Order: sequence, then structure tokens, then C-alpha cells
Amino acid sequence: FMVTHNWANLFADLVAAVIAHALGWTSYVEVAALLRERSFGELRGSLESLGVLDNTYWICAFCVNQHKTICGGFADMNEPERD
Repeated sequence: FMVTHNWANLFADLVAAVIAHALGWTSYVEVAALLRERSFGELRGSLESLGVLDNTYWICAFCVNQHKTICGGFADMNEPERD
């Protein structure tokens, strides 16, 4: 599965959305609550019982160096800002 994201969203919501998808849920809100409650065992058990714990997700935030591909590289921290 391929996952994209919005930089304005919380990372926890991205993780919750991936887990919710694997569980077949239509919303990530309940998963986000379980993550906040640190109910990792419950989530893992649910994923295992559905046989989806080993599903593969391609998440662009981890797979694409967006600084290089979009911005042309990382900023030079010694270079003054330009307008």
C-alpha cells in the first residue's frame, strides 16, 4: 500500500491511519486514542488476529528525500536567508 501525508498533520495521526487501514476501519480516530493510551498490545493483537501484522506500507515521508527532489537539496545553514 502507498501512503502519502500532509506535513501539517501529526505523525501520530499518520501512524493511526495506517493501522486503521490495516484493521479495515474507516476512521483513524479510535486508533489514535489507543495510541495515546499506549494500548500497543491491544493494537498488535488485533493486527495479528486479522493476519495483517506483516502488511507492507510504502510511506512517502520515509521513502522520498523531499528536500532533494522538491527543494533541490538541504539548506546551507551558513548561507543567509533570501527573500
